[in-house]
Amino acid sequence: MVSPAESPQTPSPNELRAFAYRLLGRREYSVFELRQRLLQKWSGIGEIDVLVEELLEALVDENLLSDERFAESFVRLRVARHQGPLKIRAALRQKGIDDRLVSVELDARSGSWSELAAEWLSRQHAGPVDFDTRKKLYRRLVNRGFSHDQAMAAIDRISRQGASDD
Repeated sequence: MVSPAESPQTPSPNELRAFAYRLLGRREYSVFELRQRLLQKWSGIGEIDVLVEELLEALVDENLLSDERFAESFVRLRVARHQGPLKIRAALRQKGIDDRLVSVELDARSGSWSELAAEWLSRQHAGPVDFDTRKKLYRRLVNRGFSHDQAMAAIDRISRQGASDD
């Protein structure tokens, strides 16, 4: 049996807001992510859902919380890590970002995915590209979230570079 002193207390709106500010001060969060984090911190409290929703609305209205800004930041970070659009899309869906917004962010970079894959490949592999190497590189690119066409274009590009270096 839990004594009244051990039962979780409903946080004040200021305490809830201060915790959200600490989280948002470190990095961008999606609305979904921040909701999950706040509910996790104060799980087991009945009226916490209402307080969290009110806080999230206020943070969005004050432009302190933005799914658009989060998606832009997230895509930029993942592109810097040389991840492909399929992997980025899946990760953004897990973060609760709307498919329309995901498409907007990924389409803004649509012309550069093959170049990004080729850049990553050139860092990973030097030398001739035989059939077995092509298979290995293809699997690695697909695992990084690049489509078939993007992976093949990147492999073709580094194959031509390797042939022109000879």
